[in-house]
Amino acid sequence: MSTRSDTSTKLEQNIANNLSAELEPAESPKQNPAQLGHLDINQGTQSSNTVPSTSINTYNTKILRTGIDSLYLSYQGDLSEESSIRLTELKKLAQSNDPNTVSLAQIALNNHIFEVKDRGRHPFAFILNDNWYRIEIAKLGAIRTPLAHVQVMSELLTEYGVDSSVSDLNDIIHKLGIVTASPAVSRLDLCVDFVTDYPLAEVVDADWVTRAKDMDRYTVQRAFSGWVIGVGGNLSARLYNKTLEMTKRPRPYLEQIHRECGWDGYSDVWRLEFQFRRESLRELGIISFNSLKESLAGLWQYASTDWLRLTLPNQSDNTQSRWPTACVWDVLQHAHWSGDDAISRVPVEKGRPPSDRSLFINGISGLTSFMAREGYSDPIEGVHKYIQSAKQFHDDREYMTGYDFHGYIGQKVALKVKGYNTYLNMPVEQTIHPSDKAVADEYRKQSDGE
Repeated sequence: MSTRSDTSTKLEQNIANNLSAELEPAESPKQNPAQLGHLDINQGTQSSNTVPSTSINTYNTKILRTGIDSLYLSYQGDLSEESSIRLTELKKLAQSNDPNTVSLAQIALNNHIFEVKDRGRHPFAFILNDNWYRIEIAKLGAIRTPLAHVQVMSELLTEYGVDSSVSDLNDIIHKLGIVTASPAVSRLDLCVDFVTDYPLAEVVDADWVTRAKDMDRYTVQRAFSGWVIGVGGNLSARLYNKTLEMTKRPRPYLEQIHRECGWDGYSDVWRLEFQFRRESLRELGIISFNSLKESLAGLWQYASTDWLRLTLPNQSDNTQSRWPTACVWDVLQHAHWSGDDAISRVPVEKGRPPSDRSLFINGISGLTSFMAREGYSDPIEGVHKYIQSAKQFHDDREYMTGYDFHGYIGQKVALKVKGYNTYLNMPVEQTIHPSDKAVADEYRKQSDGE
């Protein structure tokens, strides 16, 4: 078993090897690994004689939080025969043309109710979804494919913490089959949220010192919104206005966390995010999840110091490594990575129900349209007449659709229960779920020697 110091030394050596192998003369002169300074895996800071912090900090920058925004894990192992039978039957149910049958494509695992999708994604045969995880599962007997590949959702990581999130996931995967190794990290997104009065909108291409080949600057309605650097590569970065993004995709939980961390409620929150894909993680010595947490600081330091840096270009000095680091970037480089966020943990909904806004603003449009068409202004009377008219409409169409009003409502609710992961639907005319029956039938065949 590796010790903490072993992991630190390994990460340092991998980073030094990468630096000596990857730096190109056009970007920055090659450096001796000894010149890179000492990597402090605990603090994420670096003592370096090649990247001096000589800029005068005349701007204010405050880090609100550090965190893991995205995490993808792979599990080696074998699917159990029972899980294979059950998932195969559930996938068939999801492919049915009958909505009531489709609504039965659910599976309960470790206090989760997962939706089973009607299609897999090559090379995985099955997909399970809820608000915590997206789990892709290989078919029984798959040789070169992991047992499972899982996306751990951002909200869960932010509010529940990475250790608790992965512990729960481990229990789920172990219920599906035999796991033969610790989960491997196939993608990791590290982020720092901050506020600053530094003029980020004035940053130009020449201010960046990076090994990336491509960079793109973005605007929204002609207002600067951020940068994407190294898109599509094994390591990439995004610097963007998080407040602006959340106007399009509101995240109340994240806004509350920002307030807890000292956000004033009106300043723009920015995010610097580095995405590490499997190849870059392997090059830096990160394979198993077990070695990840103690390496977060080193990964952040490598990405923000050696792979990408925001500078104040010196036109009289052609050696980019000597250009002073912009003061805002210097603060970001020294972000603290303890592995534990200093925020209160709150329960995260496992299901995916719509918000009240969606239900009572967007969802009420049909009622208000009916009231306007029919001339009703009183909502109580309008709701009553709306139900009456809807019942008449669907009852009159039963000869075509096979559903009267109650049947139509029932099948729509069942489909939404499946999509929202609310509870397990049960067949109306059967005492046993089709997936349970499929498993029981297979065991009976085997016991009878068929």
